[in-house]
Amino acid sequence: MKKLTNRQKQAIATKLRITQVATELFKLNGFDSVKIQDICQAAEISTGAFYHHFKSKAEIINTAYEQVDILVMDRVETISFCSNLDKLLFLLGEGANMMEELGWVFVSEIYKNLLSIEGKYSTKPDRYIALEVKSIVEDSLKNGELDSSISSLDLTMIIMRISRGTIFDWCLHEGSYNLKSRMEFELNLVLSNFITQN
Repeated sequence: MKKLTNRQKQAIATKLRITQVATELFKLNGFDSVKIQDICQAAEISTGAFYHHFKSKAEIINTAYEQVDILVMDRVETISFCSNLDKLLFLLGEGANMMEELGWVFVSEIYKNLLSIEGKYSTKPDRYIALEVKSIVEDSLKNGELDSSISSLDLTMIIMRISRGTIFDWCLHEGSYNLKSRMEFELNLVLSNFITQN
């Protein structure tokens, strides 16, 4: 993935702001009751600006995860890591940081709406973060950092489920604990079963 320009980062930030405003409106009034005009007014943007970023209201929910992934990937690409496992923990830790920045109320709304919309981005195998996790796992297996008693695909899916599950639990507990610390703890706990002893 290429490094993002400032303009691209600003566009992503705008999309996330529109998404957050829209989600608050969905929470207060229900998804079906909120009109695009309501979103535009609350976000202080024109209808044209809305349609520049989104095709419909429903697209807002999937877009939230995709935009977060792009920003996380951009952060990861600016750093050198001592090991693939360090890179993996940083990647998912940064994702947790972004969820905390968005807040548990907003993330809860995303999770709730993901159950009822088509094209659930968060579970797609070609999701940016899922592809990066798979690449890191494959490199870890190839370099002997992890033993090969499990396939890269299975381990990738386990890691992604732990990530989603931890975020969901954090929402259930109304953001009452540090998401990044919990994510790192749970991932280390699982990965310790596969780390090779050198």
